[in-house]
Amino acid sequence: MLFKDKGSKKGLYIGTAVGLVLFALLGFFPSAMMGGYVGIKLAELIVGAPAVGILPRIFVAFSMIGAVISTGLVFVLGGAIAGWIVGTRFELKAEESKA
Repeated sequence: MLFKDKGSKKGLYIGTAVGLVLFALLGFFPSAMMGGYVGIKLAELIVGAPAVGILPRIFVAFSMIGAVISTGLVFVLGGAIAGWIVGTRFELKAEESKA
């Protein structure tokens, strides 16, 4: 079984929350900006240098959304994995101290 006790599950939840807060504070705006930049460059590459119209806006919107989602996944999953590891370590230390 993946979760032996409540310690690793608590660590997982705490790590997920910390990752989400860090994403909201540090990751959302830069990822949206970089996604927009990539979308503008992609639109210029496909449509041409003066990128006007609906197609370039669609490229920019989808690249911004993709960048924000992928960055959010990295922050949240990274925090969850780190929290699970820390929770499991505390769980093992508690079992060792009981024995």
